[in-house]
Amino acid sequence: MGHLWLAGMMGTGKTTVGALVAERLQRPLLDTDAIVMESTGRTIPELFDESEWLFRAHERSAVVVAAAHDDAVVATGGGAVLDAANREVMRSSGTVVVLAAPAVEIIERIADQPGTRPLADDVGAIERLIGERAAVYAAVADHRVDTAGKPPDAVAQEVLAWIAM
Repeated sequence: MGHLWLAGMMGTGKTTVGALVAERLQRPLLDTDAIVMESTGRTIPELFDESEWLFRAHERSAVVVAAAHDDAVVATGGGAVLDAANREVMRSSGTVVVLAAPAVEIIERIADQPGTRPLADDVGAIERLIGERAAVYAAVADHRVDTAGKPPDAVAQEVLAWIAM
């Protein structure tokens, strides 16, 4: 199977669900945002404040670093799939599952993390990003899981059931 890449908008549960899936598969969980922060010594908002381009360059490197590991569950940043090189690395090194949720639910999920999501100003901003990214998420996905109204454990079970097929 290779890596299990979890992609999708911020707040869809990639890291939380990824941890549950990784534990059940007895694989490590890698998080591209964590790799970026570890390698730069800076937070994602700090990098975005300097420039989104700078963050995306570090994110591209983090995807390559994650792909070089032994088989793992990899939680990607919400915009990682916007880069064609990232999509190619993800597709060639494993399976991509896209997690999805409506904008209102995403805002509710990230409400306790103010200032940590540079592109998430309000529901309208999230809806715009969902619209802009929908085709890319669909193109990269081997499978899509709607996380709306579901607890992380149920989403993890759905991902595990799909990869077991």
